[in-house]
Amino acid sequence: IMSKSFVLSSNILNNKINVPNFEKKFVHSPSNFLNDLDLFTKGQPFDLYKELRENAPVFFHPPMLSDPEPGYWVLTRYEDIKMVSMNPKIFSSQYSTGNLLTLGSEENRHPKLFKSTIDHMLNLDGEMHLNLRKEHMPFFKPGYIDGLQNKVSIKVSQLLDEAEKLNEFNLVKEISQQLPIYTLSEILGIPESDRQKLVEWMEFLELAQYFTLEQIKQNEEGVTDTTPDPALVEMFDNMIDEMFDYGRFILNKKKEKPENDLLSAIANAKIAGEDLSQEFLDGSWLLIVFAGNDTTRNTMSGGIKLLHENPEQKQLVIDNFERVTGLINETVRYVSPVIHMRRTSLEETVIGEQRIGPYEKIALWYGAANRDPEIFDDPDKFNIMRTNADQHLAFGIGRHTCLGKPVALMQLREFFSQFLSRFPDYQLTGDWKVAPNNFVHAIQEIPIRLKK
Repeated sequence: IMSKSFVLSSNILNNKINVPNFEKKFVHSPSNFLNDLDLFTKGQPFDLYKELRENAPVFFHPPMLSDPEPGYWVLTRYEDIKMVSMNPKIFSSQYSTGNLLTLGSEENRHPKLFKSTIDHMLNLDGEMHLNLRKEHMPFFKPGYIDGLQNKVSIKVSQLLDEAEKLNEFNLVKEISQQLPIYTLSEILGIPESDRQKLVEWMEFLELAQYFTLEQIKQNEEGVTDTTPDPALVEMFDNMIDEMFDYGRFILNKKKEKPENDLLSAIANAKIAGEDLSQEFLDGSWLLIVFAGNDTTRNTMSGGIKLLHENPEQKQLVIDNFERVTGLINETVRYVSPVIHMRRTSLEETVIGEQRIGPYEKIALWYGAANRDPEIFDDPDKFNIMRTNADQHLAFGIGRHTCLGKPVALMQLREFFSQFLSRFPDYQLTGDWKVAPNNFVHAIQEIPIRLKK
């Protein structure tokens, strides 16, 4: 049971992770490795997923650079990923987190980010997970979302009005980033004057993984041409401090004067009669800023790029706006904004043909599952008429299914419907830019022109 002093990040540091206990069923030398963040700046490496799925669907991947922990099993088949997600008693999120591929070595952990990437709902199993989830539920129910939809609809048309004046701009900066921040702030109860801060924090959070890795490289190889400028690293650290200070400030405010918003619910949540520890409040804040934002934003940006590249699909929607549902499901499947999550086996088990011992690391690669030809015909084709597109695993499946899914779908519906009816002939005017990140598919730039 969670008590006020319960701090998951302290509990799990001593949990041991094992090297594979049993013989590896698939021996394959991949053409590339999933630890290479640069690989992800071109979009997700779908070719590599396919190669692994065909040659080594349960593949033991080497660890990150200078990582004291062993490597991890990479799952690329839909059915394997679904099976692991549906069996939380065997495949734990709590033993060593459900999101971090590694806890890394002590000297490489960010003093503030490390604990809060662990102390939150995604990394709990069983009752503790359900209890904390229950506190969030009222803000994701149909009645609440209906009320929110009216506000979101108005916000989309305001954003498009502003964008129309510019005509040429970066879609991410002017629209895709702005809408989820607005929606999230409405749910959380963040005052309007503070909302742009969230945009800046988001940009830096997406680079956290890159900074950490570059720091490790620097310690091992010295300064190279990819080493980030020290001033940028300092700015990053200041941003993180600012983000947590603000989170504590606003959660305290909501504890003293609760309102009908999600931050008040989190600030006053009691688990087994006890308040949440400060670590869990920090972690909940980080999770919600990141998760509530990132996925919708990248699906919007990714969808506009896909429709530009597949004009016949765009025309199908413009001819009949009832096809927006198909468009959204197919875009989420195709983009797969969350790249992977992680579990740890608690006992001897089998995944596919591979026997796995207790306390081995398993990574679920959703982008790979969502292109599995066993489930999706011609999976690399973007097809908004696909009848089973909604079977994708982009929101996860089972107990840890994304809570914000209905809010995300509602925002995507408002955005695509309004955008395509107003600017059916938009053009992309240059290359996209994607952050070096293998956890979220973080699109930073999509240069666009709305009208000729």
